[in-house]
Amino acid sequence: MTTPDLYIDSFGARWQDPPPPRYRAAVLAINLTDALLNPPDDPNLTDIIASQTGQDADVRDYVLATPGAARIIGDAVHELTALRAAANSRPVQLLVNCWYGKHRAPAVADAIARRMRETGAHVAVTHHHIHRPPVSRKHPRLGCPFCAIVHDGAPATIVHEWADALAIVPRSGGCTDGHLLVLSRGHVQDFTTDPVMAATVQLRAAELAQQLGGQWNYLTSCGEAATQTVLHLHGHLVPRAAGDGLALPWTRAAHELAPAR
Repeated sequence: MTTPDLYIDSFGARWQDPPPPRYRAAVLAINLTDALLNPPDDPNLTDIIASQTGQDADVRDYVLATPGAARIIGDAVHELTALRAAANSRPVQLLVNCWYGKHRAPAVADAIARRMRETGAHVAVTHHHIHRPPVSRKHPRLGCPFCAIVHDGAPATIVHEWADALAIVPRSGGCTDGHLLVLSRGHVQDFTTDPVMAATVQLRAAELAQQLGGQWNYLTSCGEAATQTVLHLHGHLVPRAAGDGLALPWTRAAHELAPAR
C-alpha cells in the first residue's frame, strides 16, 4: 500500500472539537465559511439538504458551481503542487473548513483531491465532521411563533439578546414572576436536533441567570409527550425560592424518588 504524500482534512469550524492537528511538513489551510455560498436555504429543500453531504451529487454539484469555487480549487492545486515539490518527499497537509464541515468543505476537499491525484500525488482524505447532526435552519420556519419573534418582529418582551439566542418573557406570563424563555435564533426543533446549538442556548441561559442572581430551574424538552408545546429549541429559566410551592411537571412524592434500601 502506497504511503500518502498529501493528507487532506475537511472539518467544521462550528464544532467545539479542535481542528485536525497540523502534523505534516507543510500545511495549507482554506476557510470556506464566507468564501462560498451555503447550499440553498429554501424551506422546501432544507430538510433534504440537512440529511445530505458534500459527497451527494446534487450538493457537490451545487457547491462546485458556486462562483469562486473553481478559483479556490485551482489555486489550491497550484500551491499544493509547489509545496510537494519543496517538501522533499515529506508529506503535505491541506486543511479545508466551512461552518459545519458537512457540505462545502467535503465537496471542495474531494475536488482538490481528484485534481491532485491527476498530478501523481498519493492522497488520503478525511472528513472529520461530515456525519455530524443535521444543520440548523438560518431562516424562519413558516408558522413557528418563535421564528416570527426572531425574524419578523412579532410582539414579545425581550429581556436580553445575543448573536445566537435571545431571552423573552412568556406570552402567558409564565409559571411564576421572573419566568423567562431562552431560545435559539436559528430554527432547531429541540435540544436533540443540534447538540451544539442546544449547548449554546443553555450557555446563554446560564449567563443570564448568573447576571440576575438567585436560584433557578433550567428546563428544556423534546417532543409533545415531554411537554414541549412550541417545536423550536428553547429553555425555561424559572426562578425559585424556598417554599414557593411550584411543582415541576414530573414531581412525585419524595418516597417514590428515594433510592431503594
